[in-house]
Amino acid sequence: MNTQNVQNGTLNVVRTMAASVLFLVGTIGYSAYVLFELLGSFTGGSEIMNMFNNIMAQSGAYSSMDYQSLQMLSGIFGSTSVISTLFGLIPAMVLVAGIWLVFAAAKQNKLPGIAATGMTMIRVIVIIELVFACIGVFAVAVIGFLVVLGMGSLAGYYGDGAPFVVIMVVVLIIVLAVCAIDIVYYVKLGGMVKRMKETLVTGRPDAKVSLFVEILCYLGGAGSAISALMSLVGLDIFGFLSNAGMGTAGICFGMLLRQYRNKMQTLEMDPQAYQAQSGAGQQSAASQQAYQAQQAYQAQSGAAPQQAYQAQPGAAPQQTYQAQPGAAPQMYQTPQTEEYGETTLLGGQMVQNGMLKMVHLIRRKTGEDICINKESFWIGKDAGYVDYCIKDNTAISRRHALITIRDDVCYIQDNHSTNRVFVNGYVLEAGVDTRISNGDVIRMGDEEFVVSIG
Repeated sequence: MNTQNVQNGTLNVVRTMAASVLFLVGTIGYSAYVLFELLGSFTGGSEIMNMFNNIMAQSGAYSSMDYQSLQMLSGIFGSTSVISTLFGLIPAMVLVAGIWLVFAAAKQNKLPGIAATGMTMIRVIVIIELVFACIGVFAVAVIGFLVVLGMGSLAGYYGDGAPFVVIMVVVLIIVLAVCAIDIVYYVKLGGMVKRMKETLVTGRPDAKVSLFVEILCYLGGAGSAISALMSLVGLDIFGFLSNAGMGTAGICFGMLLRQYRNKMQTLEMDPQAYQAQSGAGQQSAASQQAYQAQQAYQAQSGAAPQQAYQAQPGAAPQQTYQAQPGAAPQMYQTPQTEEYGETTLLGGQMVQNGMLKMVHLIRRKTGEDICINKESFWIGKDAGYVDYCIKDNTAISRRHALITIRDDVCYIQDNHSTNRVFVNGYVLEAGVDTRISNGDVIRMGDEEFVVSIG
């Protein structure tokens, strides 16, 4: 289903931003972060093993163990380190896949499509991260409380540990504050992703973009940039590349959030704000396509200059057009007779790639073939006001949906029906034309129709 339409500026804004260079750079940056974190986990494992070997050697533990035991212990320690790192990167990998799905759908101009799946993947990971953040805060609070309680007991016993207890309390408060910020971040991010997905599916603008998340994107990007410089000083190439990618992603996505908020605010105040330019372009393109299709159709049918009209036996002679040498071309004059009425344009026809096509709906419940034989075709249950009546079905509204054909493109519109109109499972915004193509499945209430264009 191609849900881009000339009347919905919201989807046009989403598509433009999700296919922008800024979004692509941010996506590549976050992908680089995950990739080089993954590669760095293997080299990082060897560094941890070196530290482990030094600790074991200095403590004299190696002297009491045989070689095979040492090798086994070393292998277990190194494998555990790498596996734990890989396991920790799984959420980031899913996020990368979700972000790329959004970009691909926008680039192919097929919103919402797989972009809705990508947003769902992102939201699921955010919820999982929120759960782990809450568990982490609870664990830190319990452990910190026990440590402070133990230090208080020691201070009371020895009488000189009070300053250390105060320091521990301050440190615990700071750690809990940081963890609380992490929880608020995931709560805000999850709600924002949910609203963005709803905007993507319904086409309704929503400017509730968290400023808190935007600020943390900038701060996280700046922190990652500093970490990248520190990694470069320490000659940690993978660390530098991963931190640089994360910093780039943070800055880019922060800028995108600000742009998204501003444009959604504009659309909430003026729903037509981003429609005029895109609509004009589409109408121009459609007109050009229709003209080219007409030319191609004439070429295929072998349309040549008008031939002379041959009189039929017994009929009155008709005037014929004959080209005279050196004479200017003359227009063919159609015979004017009283019995000839005005020529009417057949409705419901489309010209695509030089071929004349008709739009049909196949009603799944009955197998009926419904020909859309008008440029504006109403479907509903009120026989006096619709072109196709669905009788004795309380799930269908009086005038449920309108199908229109213009510029050789077919559209469907939900006429503010009670049970809405769905195309390929996605709900349509009421009063907005949505383009439909061959093979799309339309659902109205408990009725389903398959679009057939040919």
